[in-house]
Amino acid sequence: MKAPWMTGFVLGALLVAPGIISSRAAQANSQKTAAKGGQGAAAPAKDAEPFPQVPRIAAEEVQRLIKDGKVVLVDTDDSEAYAAEHIKGAVNIAFDPTAEARAQDEMLSALPGDRLIVFYCNCAHEEDGAPFVLEMWELGYDHDKVKALKGGLSRWEHLGYPLMGTDVDVKQAKAN
Repeated sequence: MKAPWMTGFVLGALLVAPGIISSRAAQANSQKTAAKGGQGAAAPAKDAEPFPQVPRIAAEEVQRLIKDGKVVLVDTDDSEAYAAEHIKGAVNIAFDPTAEARAQDEMLSALPGDRLIVFYCNCAHEEDGAPFVLEMWELGYDHDKVKALKGGLSRWEHLGYPLMGTDVDVKQAKAN
């Protein structure tokens, strides 16, 4: 039989833990909101765009920039999702709010500063891609050189733009 205090301790820890764990991007978002005098501090609508201060770029514009070699695409999904399906030519830097900040910053700092960097995820509103834009700003990247792909991977796929990965290869094999 377990001691009653142990059960209370475990339940208390479970209630407190989610409040302790947070991403650096969420902290940056709240800091930026506070810096603006609390504007936008009201609870967001259910379908509101997260990280509204992050500039978005349309898939059509990114497709044009790819042809000119003027963009670096970064897939923020985990390595399994990236292997299954990603935009052709994209590199993978997974969004992980629990990752060591220094290691993540080193990976991000390796991205070129002379081309547009576009982060994307397989999310409806760039929930994983947009925090990286904020992180890049903290690292000193030009605000005009870092954006999130509006509509993410699903919008890209909907438009029929080039994809790579194991799931794409299976779809193409079935089509032939």
